[in-house]
Amino acid sequence: MNGGWRGYYDFDSGATLLDWGAHTVDLCQAANQADQTTPVEYEVDKNHSGTINARYANGVQLVMRPSGWIGLGTCPVRFEGEEGWVETGDSGKIEVYPASLRSELRVYGRTGGLSAAQNVRNFLDCVKSGALPFSHSGAMRHSHIACHAAALAWQLGRKLTFDPAREAFVGDNEANNLRSRAMREPWHV
Repeated sequence: MNGGWRGYYDFDSGATLLDWGAHTVDLCQAANQADQTTPVEYEVDKNHSGTINARYANGVQLVMRPSGWIGLGTCPVRFEGEEGWVETGDSGKIEVYPASLRSELRVYGRTGGLSAAQNVRNFLDCVKSGALPFSHSGAMRHSHIACHAAALAWQLGRKLTFDPAREAFVGDNEANNLRSRAMREPWHV
């Protein structure tokens, strides 16, 4: 079992989607300027085990896959376009293809990786200034929602349509019923 507690549905989807997924999706959401929303469709990729293809309302595709990365940190992401790709991660390293794209790289808010010390420094600076930290609660909330919706598509083995404003699946009672569990008495929300 991957990490001992991973693979148990209560803690993870079995493919580390609910474990590390939100950290990676956070980077994708920021690049898509989608911190305040989630994808609207989630579908299991029948050709690639454990891969979920998602689509935002603006048409941007988000592919969540468990492997196939160069390995530029614990939260690798790849941005693909018609002219090539850029891959990075929390190590701060960047790889591009073709190499000619390197001249197009611009600094994007976070440089040199995002170490624990940098996260703490950013948080403390934001407490003083009142600004939002890099990974603020709203952004992380939506990243987690995206991962949970993807995990439910994976669990159900079918395409799901999601309404980010209502935070509910469209026309799918089975999927909506899986968004929460009944609590034991006397616990309630």
